[in-house]
Amino acid sequence: MIFFKFGGGLHYSLLSPLGEKVLPLWVIGVLMGAASIAQLLLDVPAGRILDKYGYRKFLKVTTFIFLFAAICFLFGFTKQTYLISLLISVFGWLFFGPGVNAYILSHAPKESAGRFISLRDVSGSIGIVLSSSVLPFVLLFTPEFMGALIFIILAIAFIMLFLSPKDNVSVHTEIKLPTHYHYIKRSPLISTIKAIKKLNPASTMLLLLDLSGSIFYGIIWFVVPLVIAHQANSGLLGVGLAVFDLSIVVLGFMLGNLADKSDKRTMVFFGILLFSVSGMLLGFNFGWLFIIFGFLATTGDEMAGISLWSWLHSLDKQHDQDGMISGVINLFQDLGWAIGPIVAGILYSLIGPSWTILIGALPIFIVWLFYQLVLRHHHIHVKHLLQIPAKPHRMRHKS
Repeated sequence: MIFFKFGGGLHYSLLSPLGEKVLPLWVIGVLMGAASIAQLLLDVPAGRILDKYGYRKFLKVTTFIFLFAAICFLFGFTKQTYLISLLISVFGWLFFGPGVNAYILSHAPKESAGRFISLRDVSGSIGIVLSSSVLPFVLLFTPEFMGALIFIILAIAFIMLFLSPKDNVSVHTEIKLPTHYHYIKRSPLISTIKAIKKLNPASTMLLLLDLSGSIFYGIIWFVVPLVIAHQANSGLLGVGLAVFDLSIVVLGFMLGNLADKSDKRTMVFFGILLFSVSGMLLGFNFGWLFIIFGFLATTGDEMAGISLWSWLHSLDKQHDQDGMISGVINLFQDLGWAIGPIVAGILYSLIGPSWTILIGALPIFIVWLFYQLVLRHHHIHVKHLLQIPAKPHRMRHKS
C-alpha cells in the first residue's frame, strides 16, 4: 500500500506540471477527467474479474501495468509518451482500490476487520505523504529521472506482493461488512434510486457533500503541483498536499467522539461551513496559511461527513442495502474526481491558481446553503456512534 501509493501518487501529481510542457492546460484537465471517467466505467467489470481470478493476482497485474506508465518517460518526454503514460495509468489504478479492499477483508478476522481497514487508510496516507513531500524536489529533475524514480518505487511494491499471503477465501462467502459490500455485489439502477429516496434527506446531503468535496480535491491535486513547478521555494506546498489526509489520521478518533457528544445539526452546520470557507481561503497564500486552512478544511469535511453518515444510518431500519448506498457514495466521489481536473484545466490559465481553488470550493458553500434553506429544520436523531459502522472513507488523493 505504502509503496504503490508513493509511486502512483507521485505519477498523478506530475501529470499537470509535465503535461503543460506538451499540451494546453485545458486539454490536460479534460484528459485527466476522462481518465477518471474511464476508470469509473470499468469499475464493475474489474470487480468481477477480481472475484473470478483472484485478488493478489490482479494486484500484481495492475502494479506491473503501472510500471510501463513510468517506463514511458524513459524513452524521451514527448506528447506521445505523455498520453501513453496517462492511458496506462488508468489500468494501473483500475484493480488497485477494489483489489486491496477485497484482499484485506478476505484475510482479516471478522471481529477486527475494521482495524485492518483503518490500517489500509493509514498506509495509503503515508504513501501520499511521501509522494507529496518529495514532489517539489522531483520537479527539479528531468522527466527521465522522474520515470526512473516512479519505476523503482512501484517495482518495490510489485516485489512486496510476492511476499504477501496467497488468497485463501472468496469474499462472496466470507465478507459481510456492509460499507465495503459494494465491491462484491452490484445492484440494479431502479432499486438503487429507491434506496436513496428511502433514506432522504440524509442520503442526498451526503451525496452532495461527497460530490462537491471530491470536485474540490480534484482541483487541488491539479493546481497545487503546477504552483510547485512554477514557484521557487515552494517546498512547503508538498506538506500542504499531504495535510488533507494527515489531518484525518491525526483527528479521526477525536472527531468521532465529538460527533458522538455534540448536536448533529450543529456539527453539519459548522462542518460544511468550515470546509467551504477554509477551502476558499487556502488558495490565497501558498505558505504556512495553506497548511492551516487545508487542515481546517478537511476537519470541517470530516465533521459534517461523520454526522451525516450517522444520520443516514439511523434512517435505515433494515440495513439490507448498506452496501448499495456505500457504492453510490463512492460513485459520486469518482464523479467529482472526474469533474475537478476538467474545471481546473479550463480555469487555471484564465484566472490563476488562487481563484481556481476558490471556485472549486464554491460547490461546497452551495451545499451548505442548500442545507440551511431546505434541510436544517429536520431533526437529526441518531444512536450512539459506536453502534454505527464506519462511513466509507473519502480519499482526498487519487485512488
